[in-house]
Amino acid sequence: MLQDTDIQMLLYRARLLLEEGRNDAALAVLQTIHTQNEKQLRDVAYLLGWCYIQRKQWDEAMQALAPLLDSHSEHEKLETPLERERLALYLLRLGQAAVKLAHYEDASLHFTICLKMLHDRRVHLPLVRIQVRYLLAMTCAMRGLCTIAIQQYAEALRLCRHYHDETELPHIYRGLCEAYQQIGDLINASLAGQQALRLYQKAADQPMEAQIHTMLGHIRFQLGDFKEAGDHYTESLTIARSYDKPTLIMLNCAALAELRLAEGHLEEARSYCQLALETMERTDNPHMQGKTYYMIGKVSYEEAKRSEGAHRHALLEETITWYEKARKRLAETQAYADIAEVYSSCAQTLEELGRVADAIEYWRSGYEILSQAKEITK
Repeated sequence: MLQDTDIQMLLYRARLLLEEGRNDAALAVLQTIHTQNEKQLRDVAYLLGWCYIQRKQWDEAMQALAPLLDSHSEHEKLETPLERERLALYLLRLGQAAVKLAHYEDASLHFTICLKMLHDRRVHLPLVRIQVRYLLAMTCAMRGLCTIAIQQYAEALRLCRHYHDETELPHIYRGLCEAYQQIGDLINASLAGQQALRLYQKAADQPMEAQIHTMLGHIRFQLGDFKEAGDHYTESLTIARSYDKPTLIMLNCAALAELRLAEGHLEEARSYCQLALETMERTDNPHMQGKTYYMIGKVSYEEAKRSEGAHRHALLEETITWYEKARKRLAETQAYADIAEVYSSCAQTLEELGRVADAIEYWRSGYEILSQAKEITK
């Protein structure tokens, strides 16, 4: 049996071969990998899907990617699609699989190639064109490129109007809500979130409605409206529990912990932190796990600010521990904006502990992460 480090080396090798267009060699490498590790299995599935798409083995590609996709679009039911239409569709699916793995940089690559094909080859797949545009926007936001993301979302809205297709509107407004929130434009974030909420409610899509409630809760929290923030978090938590969505339960518990601490209810905050950690055992999403560890770290940090002496020092050290857990989980993703934020918060905490050299190193790492994201778009 291969060791984990050997398997990781093979995965890197297969990835490099795919980028070089050496698909047969990449497939040969991937077929040698045998593992029981869930994360590695997902990585193999993704790379196999990528390989088969480049080899135009459509059935094998969809079979490989199926575990990473939530659902399939109506376009996959076309009996005799043109080859170029099929390729565009499968590039969309490959990008969605990359998003599922939080490989946002990879997803952006697949979506960009798909858009170029839709344009250059005049492939008439309106829904695919809309989906690719707003998904590309989302990958930009996840890498900290929020201005570009907002422009891409605006183009997706224009395409919806052009093709008289409103099916993707709630997802686009959800993305706009997140992008505006990242740049601190809470008014536009709230307006976009309310629009998304109305559309999800109209479509009776309660799981997505729950996600929007969480996002609106974050916005109201930032605006200092703790009561309304709590109402949104509680509503989202209720829906998430009714549908048994552990990732969303985990995120809401962490958010409620942060809220309860801001309200001065320390014991409740700690209780929600514990609930978030217990629920994390049922999730396998490194991005959301990282965000949850980060929120728990923020709770610890806020508690430290209200303490003195040795107790304050101990809480700051605990904060570093949570931030480090967040950093390690996020390191498995390409969510550059979230990674940079963790580095920034960790650096600030290290400064307060008097560990200036370590703080400088974290400030530098955070800056390099965002610089890397910007370089990729050039």
